[in-house]
Amino acid sequence: MKLTTRVSAYFLVTLAIALAIYSLVFYSVSRRQIESQFEGELQGVLNSFVAVAEIEDTEVKWQPLEHSVSFGSLDEFGEVHWIVIGDKNRVVEKSRNADRAMTSLALQLAAGNASNGAMLAQIEPKRQQRVLYHRLTAPHPLALNRELDEFDELMVVVGRSTGKRDAIVSRLTLLVTLLPLAAWCVAAGLGRWIVRHALRPVSAMADQAQSIAGSDFQTRLIVQDTGDELSELGTTFNHLLDRQQAAFEQQSRFAGDAAHELRSPITVLLGQIDVTLRRPRSVDEYKSTLELLRTKTLSLQEIVEALLYLARSDGDTNSPTMQPIEFTTWLNEYASSWSSLPRAADLRLENRVEQSVSVRATSTLLARIVENLVSNAIKYSSPGSPIEVQASNDANHVVLRVTDAGCGISESDQQHLFDPFFRSSDARSKGISGNGLGLAIASRIATTLGGTLQVESTLGHGSCFTVRLPIDLNRESSTHPV
Repeated sequence: MKLTTRVSAYFLVTLAIALAIYSLVFYSVSRRQIESQFEGELQGVLNSFVAVAEIEDTEVKWQPLEHSVSFGSLDEFGEVHWIVIGDKNRVVEKSRNADRAMTSLALQLAAGNASNGAMLAQIEPKRQQRVLYHRLTAPHPLALNRELDEFDELMVVVGRSTGKRDAIVSRLTLLVTLLPLAAWCVAAGLGRWIVRHALRPVSAMADQAQSIAGSDFQTRLIVQDTGDELSELGTTFNHLLDRQQAAFEQQSRFAGDAAHELRSPITVLLGQIDVTLRRPRSVDEYKSTLELLRTKTLSLQEIVEALLYLARSDGDTNSPTMQPIEFTTWLNEYASSWSSLPRAADLRLENRVEQSVSVRATSTLLARIVENLVSNAIKYSSPGSPIEVQASNDANHVVLRVTDAGCGISESDQQHLFDPFFRSSDARSKGISGNGLGLAIASRIATTLGGTLQVESTLGHGSCFTVRLPIDLNRESSTHPV
């Protein structure tokens, strides 16, 4: 289902529910008002006739000429019929519009025992009449010869046809049905046009996105600066394409650099093998060739392992399980292995990390970071110059700094220093060996451990690499109970 259809359907369903509720409430209130007015006018006529009669202790007098009776304007629902029945079912007085059916009904009510009430009478097959009646009786009637206006009891009956009232209710029903339906139809057409017009930029962006080829990272969506959510969506999608382009270009460079780095040792291996196989050689010559091949194979193995590590995703299930490591103890033990390095005398360790501070890592990953930074400092600084390894901690991080007094790195090269296979222009010009993977791996490990790796360097004055690793606060709280 298209978005235009879903939005329109939601709007129309909501509108239909609102109109239905409004129509039902309006219909109920209006019908109740009509019926109340109809009943009230009829009751008012009955009350007027009851007020005309004079009820005394021994008789009831009917003298309407001596009183003023006003019914008001009763044309909206039709004329009111009324009849007054006296003793012995004698018609005392009635309206000119009271027909035989009405008279017969009044006589039946007078002959009965009911004192007052209301009823809906079927006067004709298709004609109903609302009838109200009230019996007036003297408290202590005497069986005497009475005047024409004196009675033991009177039955006052008023009635009105329900035809006009029902017609008004029918028109009301038609009104509350057709008008909301017409309004809903108009809103459906207009609302769909508005929704389609409002979502037209989405359709345009979808068409543009479909036209972008899988290898095309240059094309961007045309976004109108309307300041709404659709403009934000287009801008966000373009930023996604920017990131995809950067990742694709980085991956392409990575693949090209990897192919280049792998080609060199493989070429050397094949060349040495071909040269060795040209003629028989002595044992010493074979041994020398095998040692060279072993050296190149170890270099190739190092490159392959580095590539496999860098190619592994962050969520790789084969990633090692992290565990708390007391950093001070670990660094002191690891520094003891520096005695075998060719420039062991130049290395200086200053370990000021508190004894209880731990980080979540593995010994292998920590050793890989420090080894890469230290070997990098040895490679790019002159023999005899100091290489300082300083470790400290604050409230949340362990901070490890490796500082050398080497050739330094230019600001332009620092931006790409942690990219795989990147080597500074100064290192390439001086012919310093390397494959440009050590710092990339160290940065990847620091990120895996939840930390960061940063560099501060001045060309010609050395470099300082800073690793920040988060302290294992859970371990800290368990070793320092309150």
